[in-house]
Amino acid sequence: MDFKKKLKTRLWIALIYVALGIIMTAGGIVTKTDNSFISSFGLILAVMGAVRMRNYLIITKSEERIKKQEIMETDERNVSIVNKARSITFTAYVLLLGIAVIVLSLLNMREIAVWISYSIFLLIIIYWISYFIIRKKS
Repeated sequence: MDFKKKLKTRLWIALIYVALGIIMTAGGIVTKTDNSFISSFGLILAVMGAVRMRNYLIITKSEERIKKQEIMETDERNVSIVNKARSITFTAYVLLLGIAVIVLSLLNMREIAVWISYSIFLLIIIYWISYFIIRKKS
């Protein structure tokens, strides 16, 4: 896929984020529910989408910026740094939540510990499925 086309696709996705965010925020306000999660999440989604739209609009205005962004996303060194950071994040997340499960169990907060255990389990299942898919493709 042409990189410029990829950036335009990302711009449209950001627009969808803004639209969903506005719908969720409005829905949360109109229904007047006590749970403000939906409207708060919608507001965050709309702001995130608007920031992404702004960034992609700035990038797509000039061929020089498009080329610079393409190099930043495809350069082997940058890709390696991103992958290492993702790996460290994954490891830290699993370890910290594993410790949290132990601490919460010792504090007799078993229900929360069980939900965190499910979260870790699901993350590791997704990891292994991804691993086998990538390994098979390579």
